Amino acid sequence: MNAATGDDRNAGTEASPLATAQKAVALASPGDTIHLFPEGAVVRQEISLNGKEGITIDGHGVTLTGADPLPADGWETVRPNLARRRMPQTIMQRHLLIVRGKANRMGRSPTVNTPFPLPEQLQPGQFCWQDIDEKQGWLYVCGPREGLEWSVRMSGVRTSGRNRDITLRNINCRHALNDGFNIHGDCRGLQCANITGYDNFDEGFSAHDTCQCWIAGGRFWGNDNAVADVNQADTFYRNCEFRDSVSTEVLFQGGKHSLDDCRIVAQGRNAFLAVSTQISRTNPTRVAVECRLTNCRIDSIDAPPRTFLLKDADVTITDCQLEQVRLDITDSRVAVQLSTLDGQPLTVSK
Repeated sequence: MNAATGDDRNAGTEASPLATAQKAVALASPGDTIHLFPEGAVVRQEISLNGKEGITIDGHGVTLTGADPLPADGWETVRPNLARRRMPQTIMQRHLLIVRGKANRMGRSPTVNTPFPLPEQLQPGQFCWQDIDEKQGWLYVCGPREGLEWSVRMSGVRTSGRNRDITLRNINCRHALNDGFNIHGDCRGLQCANITGYDNFDEGFSAHDTCQCWIAGGRFWGNDNAVADVNQADTFYRNCEFRDSVSTEVLFQGGKHSLDDCRIVAQGRNAFLAVSTQISRTNPTRVAVECRLTNCRIDSIDAPPRTFLLKDADVTITDCQLEQVRLDITDSRVAVQLSTLDGQPLTVSK
């Protein structure tokens, strides 16, 4: 697939590439590898996987972005340095403006739903949204309007239904209105290598339902939560980095999980949260959470110390360093070996 030179009427070979990754997915059979080009390019597409088995997607450093450019013309001037334009309502009523390549959420996220400031209160580079009706709204922007982007797609890569033995590598996902990597359904044997999920409205990576995922060399920053793996999903992270989130860096609710050789730099409320949960609101069956952390460093980006929260969890911590982290442990079984908190041996009261 080549977003710059391809055509979906082509055969999908190196010499005759397709234009969209989704067309390549539709044609792929077990054993096939889909290559995304141009190498390192920003591609305004979303990839959806459903009912696929044994395929590999190699992104070659491509960034799948959820945002599209906003036109520099067609704005209505409200006052000097402030303009507005009529826009369709966004998915899930989430709003993400990209200013010079950086996502601006105006302090809002799925877990922080503060009101927008009034248009006259905006500072350069800021925005606000006002509903017109169920289908439209006004987007107000303060400052220059050249080079702005607006998020319109839900994910970079998402799965649903039954998938088996999928490999994702060398792919970046940013500026989605939900998750960069949104893993749903019964997706087993998902192998991810050298992936990045950043500046998304929700998570960089999120596994749900009964999915089973291995992630090596992942980088997740600037999201609401860096990663959030819930329900009965199992996830295993190696050599990954989680940082600069609004809410929680690593969130596990149910399932089995591990962090090996990982780095957490907490900016939001929690550095790490593991809690047993229930299958759904209508099914109260308890889903236990089990976690293993080995050779990890976890700290806060600044004061105050962020929380390392365990609730009804089974956790093993081995060879880990915790700095500027506050332990909050409720009804959990915790085993600690050769680990420290602020330079002192880490001990957990029974």
